[in-house]
This record gives sequence, structure tokens and C-alpha cells, in this order.
Amino acid sequence: MPHSCDHVQAIWGCFQIGCASKHVCKNQSSYSHTVCRTAMPILIVGMDASGNPTSGNHKFVAIVIGTEEQIAYLVRRLENRAIHMNMIRSKKEQNRIIEKLTFNHTDCIAFCIRLERKTILEKIRHARQQKGRYVDDMKLLRTYHYLVWREIRDHVEKFLHQHGCGVDEVVFQCDGDCRDFVKDLGWRHEAAGSAHMLADIVAWANSHGREPVGAVRLDLTDSVYKQMARRFK
Repeated sequence: MPHSCDHVQAIWGCFQIGCASKHVCKNQSSYSHTVCRTAMPILIVGMDASGNPTSGNHKFVAIVIGTEEQIAYLVRRLENRAIHMNMIRSKKEQNRIIEKLTFNHTDCIAFCIRLERKTILEKIRHARQQKGRYVDDMKLLRTYHYLVWREIRDHVEKFLHQHGCGVDEVVFQCDGDCRDFVKDLGWRHEAAGSAHMLADIVAWANSHGREPVGAVRLDLTDSVYKQMARRFK
């Protein structure tokens, strides 16, 4: 029997995740996809970091996971606009955008993780150099990514399992800020989409001392640094 199809409206397109058919029918509009449904709920995952990916100044990383319906609902609350917080100069508009986001932990959850990546990696490099030891930057970064995931894994998988899904079954929407993180952990990734946009807002908000309602805050700076220091003595 063929699957029934619903229209999902989302800026930049909502990517289909977790559908057993793995089939997405695009219509003529660049802002929508027709997603073939199965009984399993479709989850959309977005990931973004605050800071400049070139400098590696990732102070906060945000992950947003939600059902397609809830992600689409939040996008509608933002008036279906393509929003990038660094491009918005009005504080009033910034606050208005943040206030429109509410994460209920049932259909959509947002994690904002304080990491201070640049500080951690520079401290480890400096300590190794003081001892005259070579530092393999690629190994250093891969280890950092692994340890961050180990710290947040239970939080992320708890939500995924509530919806009958595992991390290896989803596709992460991300841009250059987090693509290496996703690739190092062997996950699938797509171009930036609606969930990525929500993650951008959450990461930006936390880096500016603000927080959307319901966002889960995790400060992993000390824990990840101590684990890195033990591995790179």
C-alpha cells in the first residue's frame, strides 16, 4: 500500500528523517517538501555553534530535536522567515524572536551546551608544548568531539528513544560550524534547514545571556577539559 503524503512548510525545507521509505517528493516551491509518512514519527535535528567556525571560537553549541509538526509550528511562529541572528541588529527584534520559541520537551527539545572549545584546545596544546610534546591537531579535535558526545549522549538519546529512534537513524542539519563534529562521529548530515535555524537562535541567545523558554542548559567546559587533560598528558 502506498504511503500517504502531507505537505510540510518550512524555510529552506524540512528534511525527512526516520521514514522507513526514505522517500522525499519535492514540489516546485523551494520552501517546502512533500514528506511521505509512515507510522513512525519523523524527527528533525538541527545543530549550530555560536562563534566563528574559522577561528574555532565555539563557546556554545545548540542541538534542537523535534517532530516535523512541532518544528514547522515554531517556524510559523517566526513567520516563516529565514532568520540568522548575526544579521539582526535590533535588540527589540532579537528579543521578540527569542520569546517566540518555547520547547516543551515532548515534541521538541533544545540543548544549549557551554563548551569553550577554543579555550580547551589551546590549554591542551600549551600544556603539551611546555613538555616538548608534539600535538596532532586532528587527533586533538576528534578526541574533543568524542568526549563532548559522551557527555551529552544520554540527554540526546533519551528524547530520540521516546520517539522510537536512534542517533544513527537521523540526519543532522548543520553548516560549517558543526559539520566536522557530525562527520567525526559518523552521523549523516544535510545542509542547513529549519531545525538548524532554530539551533542558531538558541546558540546565539545563550552566547548573549538570553535563553528561550524550555531550553536545557548544560555546562561541560570543566568536565571535557579535565578528560582531555588526562588523555593528553
